[in-house]
Amino acid sequence: MAERRRGMPTRALLVAGAFAALQTLLFLAVVPLTTMLVVTAPPAYALIAGVHSLMPFLARLVTAVAGTAIVTAVITGLLTAAVSPVGPLAAVPMVTAAVVFDALMPWRTRRRPQWWRVLLAAAVAGVALFVVSLPVFSSEHLSAPILIATLVGRLLGEVAAAAAALAFTAMLSRAGVVRRGTPSPRGEGRGEAAGEVSPNSRRQG
Repeated sequence: MAERRRGMPTRALLVAGAFAALQTLLFLAVVPLTTMLVVTAPPAYALIAGVHSLMPFLARLVTAVAGTAIVTAVITGLLTAAVSPVGPLAAVPMVTAAVVFDALMPWRTRRRPQWWRVLLAAAVAGVALFVVSLPVFSSEHLSAPILIATLVGRLLGEVAAAAAALAFTAMLSRAGVVRRGTPSPRGEGRGEAAGEVSPNSRRQG
């Protein structure tokens, strides 16, 4: 039997690239608002910035391939570096959230995780983003109420992004794009390996 090829499947890379392009459009849509909020209302910024994690989370759930969220975030960071007010530094929170999220997803199998695990991973990513953002807080925002509100905003923003990713994955599953293994409260779906063709599609072909 031939040895299985290592590395990320081509299909997963294509999905990551496509979702990164969509995430770039989302970034462009919200960057005027987030640029204003980051210096005036950090808690509101933390909440709205959760949208930057949507496509990396969705790419990981749709492909069920380890590392896809990270690749999507990195590509998005490269695409947005030229238009971001802070340049390449804008990629730091996106990649941070993707790394944490991907690390808490199954790595040794291509199973789609249970819904609660997805939301938990997003919450941990929110905590990580809060910690990463602390060094850039201005002195007037270093007060307990603002810090607590910002942490809550990070948690809600990332969990909301993960919940939206779960909903989109379910929609794609019903449409036949994601054929098996949609995350559900009943357990871990088996998940179709990236690049595989389902039995139904073989019969239809």
